[in-house]
Amino acid sequence: MMPILAAANPMDHVEPSNLFEGFEGALADLGGTLGRIGITKQVLLFLLAGILTAALFFWRARRVRDERVPRGFGNLLETIMLYIRDQVARPFLGKEGDRFLPMLWTFFFFILISNLLGMVPLFDYLGHGGNTPTGDIKLTAALAVCSFFLYHGLGIKEQGLVHYVKNLFPHVPIFILPLIIVVELVAHLVRPCALAIRLFANMLAGHVMLATIVGFTSVWVGWLHWGVGVSLICYLGSVALTFLELLVAAIQAFVFTFLTTVFLAGAVHPEH
Repeated sequence: MMPILAAANPMDHVEPSNLFEGFEGALADLGGTLGRIGITKQVLLFLLAGILTAALFFWRARRVRDERVPRGFGNLLETIMLYIRDQVARPFLGKEGDRFLPMLWTFFFFILISNLLGMVPLFDYLGHGGNTPTGDIKLTAALAVCSFFLYHGLGIKEQGLVHYVKNLFPHVPIFILPLIIVVELVAHLVRPCALAIRLFANMLAGHVMLATIVGFTSVWVGWLHWGVGVSLICYLGSVALTFLELLVAAIQAFVFTFLTTVFLAGAVHPEH
């Protein structure tokens, strides 16, 4: 794996890429067809993340019926879910906000799995790069748009359309109301942009940095006698940064879920 990762262009690890790049015949034709309709390796990994997320929840739901006390991986999974409930959802939404937990859990685990799939070297080997689904701004924008319509839709459901629109804007004197309306509308449009760009930029930057440092190994290994030592240092540094990137993957999933919770709380509880 290391020669392939080191020899590749660092941007190959984040730019949209053809899953069947390098193949010939029918596979190449299939890859070209998928590419023309917008299905890149990142999109396929995004779909895989969705399948894995659904499988994870179905698996846990079946295990809950069979065991009274969670064990092993199920214990870790429930610990994360309870943390999101007790430290994220309830402080903003109250106990009555537990009905929104399936949505928040889905956002968290789906984004986390998408981020972690970008750390699997097998997908770098298949197609020589381009393995970070959340490093594609179109995919993170799709997630942000889903969040945008969900919290606005739930706010309208809770308050009714007329009251929801009224509560979007603070009660101010009539002569500054037009300015406030413009400011609030821009603020509501900026929120999904912030969600999309934050997730995209952090994942893209991390993978480009890793690919660049790993690339130094191929640059230095053929040089003077100390080139091997420099390559070893670069390799060890990339291993350390990989663990940091795993932490960033979890943090970015948490931040997206946390901000969605904050926006949802403002939509369903405007009095707060």
